[in-house]
Amino acid sequence: MHYVSVDNLKPGMVLGQEIYDAEGRTLIMAEAPLTEENIGFLSFLGILGVYINDEAGKDVKSGGIVNTRVRKDAVSVVTKFFNRAKGDAIKEKYGVEVSREEEDIQNSVSQVVNEVLSDEQVMNTIIEVRTYDGYTFFHSADVAILAGVIGEKCHLKDTEIRDLVTAGFLHDVGKVFIDPDIINAPRRLTDEEREKMMAHPDKGFEYLRVNFSFNENVLRAVHEHHEWYNGGGYPSKKGGNALAFISRVLKCADVYDAMTGRRVYHEPYLPGEVMEYFMGRSGMEFDPSIVKTMTRTLCVYPAGCDIELSDGRRGIVVENHVGAVLRPTVFIPETGESVDLLHDRDTMNLTITKLAI
Repeated sequence: MHYVSVDNLKPGMVLGQEIYDAEGRTLIMAEAPLTEENIGFLSFLGILGVYINDEAGKDVKSGGIVNTRVRKDAVSVVTKFFNRAKGDAIKEKYGVEVSREEEDIQNSVSQVVNEVLSDEQVMNTIIEVRTYDGYTFFHSADVAILAGVIGEKCHLKDTEIRDLVTAGFLHDVGKVFIDPDIINAPRRLTDEEREKMMAHPDKGFEYLRVNFSFNENVLRAVHEHHEWYNGGGYPSKKGGNALAFISRVLKCADVYDAMTGRRVYHEPYLPGEVMEYFMGRSGMEFDPSIVKTMTRTLCVYPAGCDIELSDGRRGIVVENHVGAVLRPTVFIPETGESVDLLHDRDTMNLTITKLAI
């Protein structure tokens, strides 16, 4: 598959992935030839680009952290859970019995954890597509999946990864109790608005504690996901080992996914730019041990994306290598050659100078 921005899509290109909304409804099927109408529809949805099937990308080893069905189900389950929370917020109704939504979350957690643990080589090699209006739900599902991957790479126990993925699904549920105009403000928040926004970990923790039976580890991670390693975060200004380790992992997954996604107040940053941010704030905002794991695990040149080499040649990333994320294998469409930046001795002086996503 070959990643192509929406601006560069042309009628007749064959879609390499299913496009679906936050409720799990298929909008455009995989393998569908693109038309002017559905290219316009993709743009309307706020989607930046999609994977297509073409000759240039036929050798790309890409497929997401978990399979399409598991991610699609996860997004749908999160959507239902948050909508339930919105209803409770409106009704101010507490003390309800354990719900079907909680059971659905746990079932989805099991699917995600099984996927993460089944592949020792799993890496974040694909740019996940999300619709603009379903951002919160896609973000929550993707944070849960990414947190599970990072947790596995940090050698957490299976039960800890399960708690981590559960917390990832739920970490932003407190935002349903915050004015949407504050959540989606395309500007700098006022001091009063920022104070209200910073209350969402407390509100989410309390909502989950009162209404559901998620364990203390999950609740603690939800409550601590905006704390900083140096104690400069919120709501409690705890740091270091006073924070649960899964909270520190969740923090990293949350920030990484937020920065690489489009928001009303910023365009997405490139994966390499985000990793530079993490390395620059290691020991301050983020746990250094987790940052070290991420720099070896999260690929800054996603498979299927166009790149430019330091000798001027343009190519497509076809495979990433564990532990050497800056040195992928690249296909050069103009000559048909494959360039392995990690293993080919002739490429030692070559670097990637540009990534187009």
